[in-house]
Amino acid sequence: MGLMGARRVPVLVGVLAAGLFPVGVLAASAAPASTSRAIATDLSEVGGSAATGQSAAVTRALAAGAGASARAVTAASATTTRLGARSACAPVFPAAFVASLARDFPQQRVTASVYDTRTGCWYALHGGLRITTASVIKASVMGAVLLRGHDKGRGLTQWERARISPMITYSYNNPYVSDLLGRVGGVRGMNGFDRRMGATRTTNSLVYGATWTTAKDRTRIALGLLHSGGPLRARGRAEAWRYMSGVTPTQRWGITAGVPAGWQVALKNGFYPMRGYGWRVGSTGFVRRTGTDSGYAVTIMTDHNGSQVAGMRLVERVSRRVASTVAGGRPAPRVVDRSRCVSTRAGQSWRQVAGEVGLPASRWADVRRVSGGNPRPLSGQRACSPVLRGA
Repeated sequence: MGLMGARRVPVLVGVLAAGLFPVGVLAASAAPASTSRAIATDLSEVGGSAATGQSAAVTRALAAGAGASARAVTAASATTTRLGARSACAPVFPAAFVASLARDFPQQRVTASVYDTRTGCWYALHGGLRITTASVIKASVMGAVLLRGHDKGRGLTQWERARISPMITYSYNNPYVSDLLGRVGGVRGMNGFDRRMGATRTTNSLVYGATWTTAKDRTRIALGLLHSGGPLRARGRAEAWRYMSGVTPTQRWGITAGVPAGWQVALKNGFYPMRGYGWRVGSTGFVRRTGTDSGYAVTIMTDHNGSQVAGMRLVERVSRRVASTVAGGRPAPRVVDRSRCVSTRAGQSWRQVAGEVGLPASRWADVRRVSGGNPRPLSGQRACSPVLRGA
């Protein structure tokens, strides 16, 4: 889509205005066999592990590492495996909910995985679907750096912090990510990190955003990074939580949707288009009760979205369902919903986008920073002002 003259793009108030953008029909290229869009037999799966002790349950969950398009789904069933006598696994993804996704997001693919540390229950939506990570992989890159430091008996160096901070806070790409990948040993180092975290269905790549994975592998990573029971010690988990809970406000969408008051969220989102797969939009992290270590690790990933906002709508629909079932309570207000954002067009400059979000053109670098740092706006990207409404 070319530049549409001087026509201004409607301003979006946070993520609530996502419905202004219709979902386009995308022509998809062939995916690997394991990512077939017609896996109608793997609609929803729920598993449980014994919850007699939270740390022991998490350790087993991490060690246990051994799709379908929404359009293909017309019904779903949830099963429960209950190994702990008093552990009850709620129906997070019932047939009616999955059918609603098929109806409302017919061209998009979605997969999700949730682990509740309080009950030891695993929940999955299209658990067999392998999908590419986009920037969700950056949480793993940070984790590999943290674990390498611990193996050497030290914390993060100043050099590492200078690269992790923009990578997680603003989702900046290179040179930050490639520098850190080199530090941990590239694909070989990431494979070793995955094994230690219990992620067994991930194919790492130096083209890091094109890493193939499952939502469950990403949830295992989030669990090991942000909750006790995995190989990362307390100091490293505290670092991971600090970075992932300090993401710039305009990027705190995703798994924050539907979370009630009294809960905290640490997350890393991903949002980038890929030829043949449209916009890939995802969110991973951990949601915990304030003042405690308990809660749930969750990952929601999508592709074949017509725009970044279209993918966000799907991710947040799933997140609201998860939060209402696993956390309960009325959704709390979110800082991200005070964002002032637009959807960009092909050929635009950051100076033009700055004007469309209500800032002088001279502040283009601030808009680029909080929107992911790309050299130029991407067609269909959500670009935001760093100045929130009501600030």
